[in-house]
Amino acid sequence: MPSAGRVIVPRRSRLVGAGRYLRMRLGQLLRGSPEPAPVGRPDYYKRELHPSLLVRSATSLPVRDLLEPGHQERSVLDAARECFRRDGVYPLNFSFPRPELMPPEIGDRPHFLSSTIPGEPFSFDSWDDYLAEYRSAYFALSTKKGGWDTFRHLEILFSGGIPLMPGLGKAHQHSLAHFPKRALVGVYDSLVQDGPALPSETTQEFFRDFARSHLSSDAMARYVLRLTGLESSSILFVDESLPRRTDYLSAFTYIGLKQATAQRTQAAFEPHFLFDDFTGDTSTLYGRGFGYSRSLPSTLRGSLATTGHAGAHQLAELSASFDAIVVGNYDANRGLVDQLRQRGVPANKFVCIVGSDLPTDFRLRHDMARSGMTFFVREFVKL
Repeated sequence: MPSAGRVIVPRRSRLVGAGRYLRMRLGQLLRGSPEPAPVGRPDYYKRELHPSLLVRSATSLPVRDLLEPGHQERSVLDAARECFRRDGVYPLNFSFPRPELMPPEIGDRPHFLSSTIPGEPFSFDSWDDYLAEYRSAYFALSTKKGGWDTFRHLEILFSGGIPLMPGLGKAHQHSLAHFPKRALVGVYDSLVQDGPALPSETTQEFFRDFARSHLSSDAMARYVLRLTGLESSSILFVDESLPRRTDYLSAFTYIGLKQATAQRTQAAFEPHFLFDDFTGDTSTLYGRGFGYSRSLPSTLRGSLATTGHAGAHQLAELSASFDAIVVGNYDANRGLVDQLRQRGVPANKFVCIVGSDLPTDFRLRHDMARSGMTFFVREFVKL
Protein backbone atom coordinates (compact mmCIF):
# COMPACT_ATOMS: atom_id res chain seq x y z
CA MET A 1 0.00 0.00 0.00
CA PRO A 2 1.22 3.55 -0.67
CA SER A 3 2.43 5.52 2.30
CA ALA A 4 0.03 7.98 3.93
CA GLY A 5 -0.31 11.22 2.02
CA ARG A 6 1.74 10.06 -0.95
CA VAL A 7 0.17 10.61 -4.37
CA ILE A 8 0.93 7.88 -6.91
CA VAL A 9 -0.08 8.61 -10.51
CA PRO A 10 1.02 5.62 -12.62
CA ARG A 11 3.15 6.26 -15.69
CA ARG A 12 4.72 4.15 -18.38
CA SER A 13 8.41 3.28 -18.32
CA ARG A 14 10.42 5.61 -20.55
CA LEU A 15 12.95 2.83 -21.16
CA VAL A 16 10.29 0.38 -22.33
CA GLY A 17 8.72 3.11 -24.46
CA ALA A 18 12.04 3.87 -26.13
CA GLY A 19 12.52 0.18 -26.89
CA ARG A 20 9.08 -0.05 -28.49
CA TYR A 21 9.77 3.04 -30.58
CA LEU A 22 13.03 1.57 -31.88
CA ARG A 23 11.31 -1.72 -32.75
CA MET A 24 8.57 0.22 -34.57
CA ARG A 25 11.15 2.17 -36.59
CA LEU A 26 13.01 -1.02 -37.46
CA GLY A 27 9.76 -2.58 -38.66
CA GLN A 28 9.07 0.45 -40.85
CA LEU A 29 12.52 0.18 -42.41
CA LEU A 30 12.07 -3.52 -43.10
CA ARG A 31 8.62 -2.94 -44.64
CA GLY A 32 9.74 0.13 -46.56
CA SER A 33 6.70 2.02 -45.32
CA PRO A 34 5.67 4.05 -42.25
CA GLU A 35 2.25 2.40 -42.40
CA PRO A 36 1.53 -0.57 -40.09
CA ALA A 37 0.17 -2.38 -43.16
CA PRO A 38 1.48 -0.88 -46.41
CA VAL A 39 -1.27 0.54 -48.63
CA GLY A 40 -1.40 -1.42 -51.89
CA ARG A 41 -0.27 -4.61 -50.14
CA PRO A 42 -3.57 -6.45 -49.60
CA ASP A 43 -1.64 -9.67 -49.03
CA TYR A 44 -0.14 -8.18 -45.85
CA TYR A 45 -3.04 -9.38 -43.70
CA LYS A 46 -4.75 -11.70 -46.18
CA ARG A 47 -1.74 -14.01 -46.02
CA GLU A 48 -2.71 -14.86 -42.42
CA LEU A 49 -5.93 -16.50 -43.63
CA HIS A 50 -5.72 -20.18 -44.53
CA PRO A 51 -5.73 -20.32 -48.36
CA SER A 52 -8.61 -22.81 -48.41
CA LEU A 53 -10.86 -20.07 -47.02
CA LEU A 54 -10.22 -17.54 -49.79
CA VAL A 55 -13.63 -18.34 -51.24
CA ARG A 56 -15.95 -15.56 -52.38
CA SER A 57 -19.19 -17.25 -53.46
CA ALA A 58 -21.48 -19.03 -51.01
CA THR A 59 -23.10 -21.03 -53.82
CA SER A 60 -23.04 -24.82 -53.41
CA LEU A 61 -21.28 -24.75 -50.03
CA PRO A 62 -22.68 -27.10 -47.38
CA VAL A 63 -24.36 -25.83 -44.22
CA ARG A 64 -22.72 -27.01 -41.00
CA ASP A 65 -22.96 -26.56 -37.24
CA LEU A 66 -19.60 -24.98 -36.45
CA LEU A 67 -20.00 -25.13 -32.67
CA GLU A 68 -20.60 -28.03 -30.33
CA PRO A 69 -24.22 -28.40 -29.15
CA GLY A 70 -24.87 -26.19 -26.12
CA HIS A 71 -21.59 -24.30 -26.54
CA GLN A 72 -20.99 -21.80 -23.74
CA GLU A 73 -18.35 -19.18 -23.06
CA ARG A 74 -16.85 -18.37 -19.71
CA SER A 75 -18.59 -15.61 -17.75
CA VAL A 76 -17.09 -12.23 -18.64
CA LEU A 77 -17.41 -11.10 -15.02
CA ASP A 78 -15.59 -14.20 -13.75
CA ALA A 79 -12.78 -13.61 -16.25
CA ALA A 80 -12.58 -9.94 -15.23
CA ARG A 81 -12.31 -10.77 -11.54
CA GLU A 82 -9.59 -13.32 -12.25
CA CYS A 83 -7.72 -10.68 -14.25
CA PHE A 84 -7.99 -8.28 -11.32
CA ARG A 85 -6.71 -10.89 -8.85
CA ARG A 86 -3.76 -11.60 -11.09
CA ASP A 87 -2.86 -8.19 -12.54
CA GLY A 88 -4.75 -5.65 -10.42
CA VAL A 89 -6.71 -4.33 -13.43
CA TYR A 90 -9.92 -5.19 -15.26
CA PRO A 91 -10.09 -5.91 -19.02
CA LEU A 92 -12.13 -3.65 -21.30
CA ASN A 93 -12.73 -3.74 -25.04
CA PHE A 94 -14.17 -1.68 -27.85
CA SER A 95 -17.96 -1.81 -28.10
CA PHE A 96 -20.69 -1.12 -30.66
CA PRO A 97 -22.77 2.02 -30.05
CA ARG A 98 -25.74 1.12 -32.27
CA PRO A 99 -26.72 -2.54 -31.85
CA GLU A 100 -30.06 -1.84 -33.54
CA LEU A 101 -28.17 -1.91 -36.85
CA MET A 102 -27.84 -5.70 -36.63
CA PRO A 103 -30.07 -7.31 -39.30
CA PRO A 104 -33.32 -8.29 -37.56
CA GLU A 105 -33.40 -11.80 -39.02
CA ILE A 106 -31.03 -14.49 -40.23
CA GLY A 107 -31.15 -14.81 -44.01
CA ASP A 108 -29.27 -16.15 -47.01
CA ARG A 109 -26.15 -14.26 -48.11
CA PRO A 110 -24.49 -14.42 -51.53
CA HIS A 111 -20.91 -14.54 -50.29
CA PHE A 112 -18.89 -16.86 -48.08
CA LEU A 113 -16.10 -14.30 -47.43
CA SER A 114 -16.39 -10.52 -47.48
CA SER A 115 -14.25 -8.65 -50.00
CA THR A 116 -13.32 -6.09 -47.32
CA ILE A 117 -9.84 -7.10 -46.18
CA PRO A 118 -7.68 -5.49 -43.44
CA GLY A 119 -4.90 -3.42 -45.00
CA GLU A 120 -6.71 -2.88 -48.30
CA PRO A 121 -7.84 0.67 -49.05
CA PHE A 122 -11.61 0.95 -49.45
CA SER A 123 -13.72 3.51 -51.27
CA PHE A 124 -16.92 3.51 -49.22
CA ASP A 125 -18.31 7.02 -48.78
CA SER A 126 -20.69 6.03 -46.01
CA TRP A 127 -20.65 3.64 -43.10
CA ASP A 128 -23.95 2.16 -44.32
CA ASP A 129 -22.32 1.11 -47.60
CA TYR A 130 -19.36 -0.30 -45.69
CA LEU A 131 -21.61 -2.39 -43.44
CA ALA A 132 -23.69 -3.52 -46.44
CA GLU A 133 -20.66 -5.39 -47.77
CA TYR A 134 -20.28 -7.20 -44.46
CA ARG A 135 -24.01 -8.01 -44.48
CA SER A 136 -23.56 -9.74 -47.84
CA ALA A 137 -21.14 -12.35 -46.45
CA TYR A 138 -21.23 -15.03 -43.76
CA PHE A 139 -17.58 -14.46 -42.78
CA ALA A 140 -14.99 -11.69 -42.92
CA LEU A 141 -11.28 -11.61 -42.17
CA SER A 142 -10.40 -9.61 -39.06
CA THR A 143 -6.84 -9.79 -37.79
CA LYS A 144 -4.64 -8.48 -35.03
CA LYS A 145 -3.23 -5.07 -35.96
CA GLY A 146 -1.73 -2.72 -33.37
CA GLY A 147 -3.39 -5.00 -30.80
CA TRP A 148 -6.03 -7.71 -30.84
CA ASP A 149 -8.91 -5.35 -30.15
CA THR A 150 -10.19 -3.68 -33.34
CA PHE A 151 -13.54 -2.13 -34.23
CA ARG A 152 -13.67 -4.30 -37.35
CA HIS A 153 -14.54 -7.36 -35.21
CA LEU A 154 -17.65 -5.55 -34.00
CA GLU A 155 -18.66 -4.24 -37.42
CA ILE A 156 -18.67 -7.82 -38.67
CA LEU A 157 -20.56 -9.26 -35.70
CA PHE A 158 -23.22 -6.54 -35.69
CA SER A 159 -23.66 -7.05 -39.44
CA GLY A 160 -24.68 -10.60 -38.60
CA GLY A 161 -21.41 -12.11 -39.80
CA ILE A 162 -18.64 -14.05 -38.08
CA PRO A 163 -15.06 -12.71 -37.99
CA LEU A 164 -12.29 -15.10 -38.99
CA MET A 165 -9.36 -14.39 -36.69
CA PRO A 166 -6.23 -16.45 -37.43
CA GLY A 167 -3.95 -16.86 -34.43
CA LEU A 168 -6.52 -15.83 -31.83
CA GLY A 169 -5.88 -19.01 -29.87
CA LYS A 170 -2.34 -17.78 -29.12
CA ALA A 171 -3.48 -14.44 -27.69
CA HIS A 172 -3.13 -13.50 -24.02
CA GLN A 173 -5.94 -15.03 -21.96
CA HIS A 174 -7.31 -11.56 -21.13
CA SER A 175 -7.04 -10.15 -24.66
CA LEU A 176 -10.53 -9.64 -26.12
CA ALA A 177 -11.93 -10.72 -22.77
CA HIS A 178 -15.45 -9.64 -23.77
CA PHE A 179 -15.52 -11.66 -26.99
CA PRO A 180 -16.60 -15.30 -27.48
CA LYS A 181 -13.00 -16.37 -28.05
CA ARG A 182 -13.53 -20.11 -27.67
CA ALA A 183 -16.28 -19.97 -30.27
CA LEU A 184 -14.25 -17.83 -32.67
CA VAL A 185 -11.24 -20.14 -32.43
CA GLY A 186 -13.48 -23.20 -32.82
CA VAL A 187 -15.22 -21.86 -35.93
CA TYR A 188 -11.94 -20.98 -37.63
CA ASP A 189 -10.38 -24.35 -36.81
CA SER A 190 -13.48 -26.20 -38.04
CA LEU A 191 -13.41 -24.38 -41.39
CA VAL A 192 -9.69 -25.05 -41.86
CA GLN A 193 -9.89 -28.73 -40.86
CA ASP A 194 -13.17 -29.69 -42.54
CA GLY A 195 -13.35 -27.21 -45.39
CA PRO A 196 -15.44 -24.12 -46.15
CA ALA A 197 -19.08 -24.31 -45.09
CA LEU A 198 -21.92 -21.97 -44.30
CA PRO A 199 -22.79 -21.56 -40.61
CA SER A 200 -26.04 -23.12 -39.49
CA GLU A 201 -28.76 -20.90 -38.06
CA THR A 202 -27.84 -22.21 -34.60
CA THR A 203 -24.23 -21.07 -35.08
CA GLN A 204 -25.29 -17.68 -36.40
CA GLU A 205 -27.78 -17.17 -33.60
CA PHE A 206 -25.12 -17.87 -30.98
CA PHE A 207 -22.92 -15.03 -32.26
CA ARG A 208 -25.86 -12.66 -32.68
CA ASP A 209 -27.05 -13.27 -29.11
CA PHE A 210 -23.55 -12.97 -27.66
CA ALA A 211 -22.86 -9.69 -29.45
CA ARG A 212 -26.14 -8.13 -28.33
CA SER A 213 -25.65 -9.28 -24.72
CA HIS A 214 -21.99 -8.37 -24.23
CA LEU A 215 -20.57 -6.15 -26.97
CA SER A 216 -22.88 -3.15 -27.27
CA SER A 217 -21.62 0.10 -25.74
CA ASP A 218 -24.51 0.02 -23.28
CA ALA A 219 -23.61 -3.52 -22.17
CA MET A 220 -19.91 -2.63 -21.84
CA ALA A 221 -20.71 0.41 -19.71
CA ARG A 222 -22.96 -1.64 -17.44
CA TYR A 223 -20.07 -4.09 -16.99
CA VAL A 224 -17.84 -1.19 -15.84
CA LEU A 225 -20.55 0.12 -13.53
CA ARG A 226 -21.14 -3.29 -11.97
CA LEU A 227 -17.47 -4.02 -11.27
CA THR A 228 -16.96 -0.57 -9.74
CA GLY A 229 -20.24 -0.51 -7.81
CA LEU A 230 -21.37 2.66 -9.60
CA GLU A 231 -24.72 1.43 -10.99
CA SER A 232 -26.65 4.22 -9.26
CA SER A 233 -23.87 6.80 -8.95
CA SER A 234 -23.22 10.17 -10.56
CA ILE A 235 -20.19 10.22 -12.84
CA LEU A 236 -17.94 12.99 -14.10
CA PHE A 237 -16.41 11.84 -17.39
CA VAL A 238 -13.01 13.40 -18.05
CA ASP A 239 -11.08 13.28 -21.31
CA GLU A 240 -9.62 16.65 -22.22
CA SER A 241 -8.34 15.39 -25.58
CA LEU A 242 -11.49 13.63 -26.86
CA PRO A 243 -13.21 16.71 -28.38
CA ARG A 244 -10.08 17.29 -30.51
CA ARG A 245 -8.76 13.80 -31.17
CA THR A 246 -10.80 10.64 -31.22
CA ASP A 247 -9.79 7.79 -28.96
CA TYR A 248 -12.03 4.83 -29.74
CA LEU A 249 -12.20 3.30 -26.28
CA SER A 250 -12.83 6.65 -24.62
CA ALA A 251 -15.58 7.52 -27.12
CA PHE A 252 -17.27 4.12 -26.82
CA THR A 253 -17.07 4.27 -23.02
CA TYR A 254 -18.65 7.71 -22.91
CA ILE A 255 -21.38 6.67 -25.36
CA GLY A 256 -22.14 3.59 -23.28
CA LEU A 257 -22.22 5.51 -20.01
CA LYS A 258 -24.65 8.04 -21.47
CA GLN A 259 -26.84 5.24 -22.82
CA ALA A 260 -26.80 3.42 -19.48
CA THR A 261 -27.05 6.35 -17.07
CA ALA A 262 -28.32 9.31 -19.14
CA GLN A 263 -27.77 12.58 -17.24
CA ARG A 264 -26.12 10.87 -14.26
CA THR A 265 -22.99 10.97 -16.44
CA GLN A 266 -21.69 14.44 -17.33
CA ALA A 267 -18.65 15.21 -19.49
CA ALA A 268 -16.24 17.89 -18.35
CA PHE A 269 -15.11 18.22 -21.98
CA GLU A 270 -18.05 17.28 -24.16
CA PRO A 271 -17.26 15.67 -27.55
CA HIS A 272 -19.94 17.34 -29.69
CA PHE A 273 -19.43 15.04 -32.69
CA LEU A 274 -20.92 12.12 -30.73
CA PHE A 275 -24.40 13.71 -30.75
CA ASP A 276 -26.92 13.46 -33.57
CA ASP A 277 -27.33 17.24 -33.92
CA PHE A 278 -23.65 17.70 -34.83
CA THR A 279 -23.44 19.73 -38.05
CA GLY A 280 -19.71 19.45 -38.72
CA ASP A 281 -17.99 17.31 -41.34
CA THR A 282 -17.57 13.85 -39.81
CA SER A 283 -15.37 12.71 -42.72
CA THR A 284 -12.51 14.68 -41.16
CA LEU A 285 -12.73 12.63 -37.96
CA TYR A 286 -10.56 9.59 -37.31
CA GLY A 287 -11.78 6.68 -39.46
CA ARG A 288 -14.19 9.14 -41.16
CA GLY A 289 -16.26 9.04 -38.00
CA PHE A 290 -17.61 5.62 -38.96
CA GLY A 291 -19.30 3.85 -36.08
CA TYR A 292 -19.20 6.51 -33.38
CA SER A 293 -20.09 9.96 -34.70
CA ARG A 294 -23.69 11.12 -34.13
CA SER A 295 -24.42 8.02 -32.03
CA LEU A 296 -26.15 9.79 -29.14
CA PRO A 297 -29.44 11.73 -29.18
CA SER A 298 -28.99 15.43 -28.52
CA THR A 299 -31.34 15.09 -25.53
CA LEU A 300 -28.44 13.43 -23.70
CA ARG A 301 -26.14 16.43 -24.04
CA GLY A 302 -24.61 17.51 -20.76
CA SER A 303 -25.62 20.46 -18.64
CA LEU A 304 -22.28 21.53 -17.16
CA ALA A 305 -21.58 25.23 -17.59
CA THR A 306 -17.86 24.41 -17.53
CA THR A 307 -18.04 22.04 -20.49
CA GLY A 308 -14.95 22.47 -22.65
CA HIS A 309 -13.28 25.10 -20.45
CA ALA A 310 -12.65 23.49 -17.07
CA GLY A 311 -9.15 23.67 -15.60
CA ALA A 312 -7.75 21.41 -12.89
CA HIS A 313 -8.79 23.71 -10.03
CA GLN A 314 -12.35 24.02 -11.34
CA LEU A 315 -12.55 20.28 -12.03
CA ALA A 316 -11.37 19.48 -8.52
CA GLU A 317 -14.16 21.63 -7.09
CA LEU A 318 -16.69 20.20 -9.54
CA SER A 319 -15.75 16.61 -8.71
CA ALA A 320 -17.11 17.06 -5.19
CA SER A 321 -20.60 16.99 -6.73
CA PHE A 322 -20.02 13.56 -8.30
CA ASP A 323 -19.58 10.09 -6.84
CA ALA A 324 -16.84 9.09 -9.29
CA ILE A 325 -14.56 10.35 -12.04
CA VAL A 326 -14.16 8.18 -15.14
CA VAL A 327 -11.03 9.11 -17.08
CA GLY A 328 -11.73 8.00 -20.65
CA ASN A 329 -8.13 8.06 -21.89
CA TYR A 330 -5.66 7.77 -19.04
CA ASP A 331 -2.50 8.04 -21.16
CA ALA A 332 -3.64 11.38 -22.64
CA ASN A 333 -4.90 12.74 -19.30
CA ARG A 334 -2.28 11.49 -16.85
CA GLY A 335 -1.05 15.03 -16.18
CA LEU A 336 -4.58 16.21 -15.44
CA VAL A 337 -5.14 13.26 -13.10
CA ASP A 338 -1.92 14.18 -11.32
CA GLN A 339 -3.15 17.77 -10.85
CA LEU A 340 -6.50 16.59 -9.52
CA ARG A 341 -4.81 14.23 -7.07
CA GLN A 342 -2.49 17.03 -5.90
CA ARG A 343 -5.59 19.14 -5.25
CA GLY A 344 -6.98 16.52 -2.90
CA VAL A 345 -9.34 14.49 -5.07
CA PRO A 346 -9.15 11.01 -3.46
CA ALA A 347 -7.64 8.15 -5.43
CA ASN A 348 -10.61 5.85 -4.88
CA LYS A 349 -12.80 8.27 -6.80
CA PHE A 350 -10.98 7.58 -10.09
CA VAL A 351 -11.86 4.92 -12.66
CA CYS A 352 -9.22 5.11 -15.39
CA ILE A 353 -9.38 3.64 -18.90
CA VAL A 354 -6.14 2.63 -20.64
CA GLY A 355 -7.15 2.17 -24.27
CA SER A 356 -3.81 2.31 -26.07
CA ASP A 357 -2.63 -0.38 -28.47
CA LEU A 358 0.42 -0.55 -26.21
CA PRO A 359 0.03 -3.10 -23.41
CA THR A 360 0.89 -2.00 -19.91
CA ASP A 361 4.55 -2.37 -18.92
CA PHE A 362 5.88 -3.51 -15.55
CA ARG A 363 6.29 -0.01 -14.12
CA LEU A 364 2.76 1.00 -15.09
CA ARG A 365 1.22 -2.18 -13.64
CA HIS A 366 3.25 -1.80 -10.45
CA ASP A 367 2.11 1.79 -9.96
CA MET A 368 -1.51 0.94 -10.81
CA ALA A 369 -1.62 -1.62 -8.03
CA ARG A 370 -0.33 0.96 -5.51
CA SER A 371 -2.24 4.02 -6.69
CA GLY A 372 -5.60 3.36 -5.05
CA MET A 373 -7.34 4.05 -8.38
CA THR A 374 -9.33 1.51 -10.44
CA PHE A 375 -7.98 0.70 -13.90
CA PHE A 376 -9.52 -0.91 -16.98
CA VAL A 377 -7.05 -2.01 -19.66
CA ARG A 378 -7.64 -2.86 -23.31
CA GLU A 379 -4.50 -4.71 -24.45
CA PHE A 380 -2.52 -7.50 -22.82
CA VAL A 381 0.56 -9.32 -24.04
CA LYS A 382 2.23 -12.57 -23.07
CA LEU A 383 5.56 -11.91 -21.37
